[in-house]
Amino acid sequence: MTDLLRCALPAEPNPDLAAVAERPFIADHIRQALSAAREQPSHATPNLARWLRQTRRLGSRDRRTVGDAVLGIIRHEAFLLRAGARSDDDLIAMWTQMVGGERFEHMQSASPGEDYSSALALPLPVANEWLKRLGPEQAAAFGQIQTQRAPLSIRANRLRCTREALAERLAEEDIQTTATPHTEDGLQIVGRANVQALQSFRDGWCEVQDASSQRAVAALGDVEGLEVLDLCAGAGGKSLALAAAGARVRATDPRSHALGELEKRAARAGAEIEIGEPEVADIVFVDAPCSGLGRLWRTPAVRWSYQMGMCTELQAEILDAAIDFVRPGGRLIYATCTLLDAENSHQLPEDWTCLQRRELWPHIDGTDGFHWQIWQRP
Repeated sequence: MTDLLRCALPAEPNPDLAAVAERPFIADHIRQALSAAREQPSHATPNLARWLRQTRRLGSRDRRTVGDAVLGIIRHEAFLLRAGARSDDDLIAMWTQMVGGERFEHMQSASPGEDYSSALALPLPVANEWLKRLGPEQAAAFGQIQTQRAPLSIRANRLRCTREALAERLAEEDIQTTATPHTEDGLQIVGRANVQALQSFRDGWCEVQDASSQRAVAALGDVEGLEVLDLCAGAGGKSLALAAAGARVRATDPRSHALGELEKRAARAGAEIEIGEPEVADIVFVDAPCSGLGRLWRTPAVRWSYQMGMCTELQAEILDAAIDFVRPGGRLIYATCTLLDAENSHQLPEDWTCLQRRELWPHIDGTDGFHWQIWQRP
């Protein structure tokens, strides 16, 4: 029988990490970092990163250990609370035991949904939905991959180089890569790397972009010369990919600071992207605001900001607005980095044709969890 309760525990013990985390100096800083992350749960990840940068007493290796510990505690918080933790000190001590190989065999199973909810540290309705959709074995595999480091993927900028040329240049910068499966321009970094500090990045040869986003853009096929409206452009990762593929991109987003970042990125990439109010286009790309639960392995703290139904009304409003900007015969692509039906089952007018619906799961596809649908207007 599949052990859903323990499916997200580390597959292999790491006694060296456990020993470091047990040191009073490190344990005290884990406690402080966890407290800093809790100050604004919806901004836990950037707040944690800021706290780590500002804490000069920690060397780079200790900083990494403290950060990994806090994210690990967030990832396993519900399990540890169920195991008996009652304070942050308990969470730290029990997480350290977990990393060292403790399996908490004294814990008894409840229902499959409750066990899976504890394993993933997510609300019961989410656990039940994924358990129903995946089945116990695949659900456990999804839980297990949450303990692995999410791959760091980059996209070679066709306006500057090929994937092969980028890989060679990165090797000269002592960065090893492998080709990202099912992408034309993607590379995965082997190990850790500060990509933005690389000269190849500063020269616009690459952008950090998960393979899931690259594959969603590629699903549109040949976009050479087509007008594309990126309606929720954010900092513009997909706008840049579309422009590199030859599309004429117009980007818009209600967050002006995000568009400012896009302008900087476009200049570095040598991409021509028009920023302004929405206009009718051949393709409208809606990368909708969402719960982000497809990125659990990369950003564990999205658990702290999740609320049932948090984005569905806004998503529907954005889609209603988006259809007015699709030229007759044109296409609309709706994408999210979530894996919940409520956020991915919006309907368009009956006379529109659904050309494609795709969902990516980390344990199956090796990418962030991602969903897209492509519709064609009559």
